[in-house]
Amino acid sequence: MTRLGPFIDAHVHGFLQPSGGRQFRDTIAALTARGLERIVITAMPLHDFSYERKLSLAPAHIRPVIGPDNIDETALLNAWMREYRLEDIIAPFLDVRFVAEDLTAAASAPAVSGWAGIKGAFIPEDDRVLSIRGIPAALDISRGRYLAIQQELFSCAQERNLPLLYHVNLSEHYDWMREVLVAYPRLRICIPHLGYSLRRITDLLERFEHTRTDPSYLIAVLEKNNPRYCAFIRSHADRILLGSDSLIVSNPIEEILSYARYFSRLAMEDGLRQRILRLNARAFLSLPA
Repeated sequence: MTRLGPFIDAHVHGFLQPSGGRQFRDTIAALTARGLERIVITAMPLHDFSYERKLSLAPAHIRPVIGPDNIDETALLNAWMREYRLEDIIAPFLDVRFVAEDLTAAASAPAVSGWAGIKGAFIPEDDRVLSIRGIPAALDISRGRYLAIQQELFSCAQERNLPLLYHVNLSEHYDWMREVLVAYPRLRICIPHLGYSLRRITDLLERFEHTRTDPSYLIAVLEKNNPRYCAFIRSHADRILLGSDSLIVSNPIEEILSYARYFSRLAMEDGLRQRILRLNARAFLSLPA
């Protein structure tokens, strides 16, 4: 078994189920044996959703792990971190993308006190890329109310100095996202998937010093070593996090390791490589270097 250099995966989803504790423990153990230093895992609070509504909000690759029961993932993640002594490995993020009332209260709940960060998503209408319903329509709230919730999220994250992992398709919502970053200049934000637009994420990285990105769900693209992507990675290595967007419940070991291998082998200065593998994530999470 080849051990990679230390790395941090800054983008992993929970979708936890009560029966998955042992697999969860074994997955983390297998990853740490291969070089994992820390892992961001997102978890949702309890939502009273029908199974059909949950499926309508889940991309195709997530639907197989969606169950009919409503689960408080935050309670499960807290319990497993304690039981398996993983507090120094897991950086838990509260996933608030479906919170429709009093987001600040949800982020202040005792169960998530001391959590490392917040996960959000901007999906104001049906998403053709992900084949999911828009969140306002699915939750039966107005677009205005949805936009107000997003402002509450940004304010909460900035005021509490919490890192925000925030899904947004910049090819459709670039102007809106730019206005957000102007309005919240201290917001520590990571826009995953390279924002779905290399040109637009480049512009945001160059305009806003606290903005970061990750190439999650793009390993097949990265491994083609397209010169444009390689040039972007080398020129913005101080703003890129290693993130896989994997599901911790679906045996993601090789998927996560594929990102660590790619950046470990990419031809670049070792100092820049270490930034992507772990140092940028440590800064994003406010951990000592």
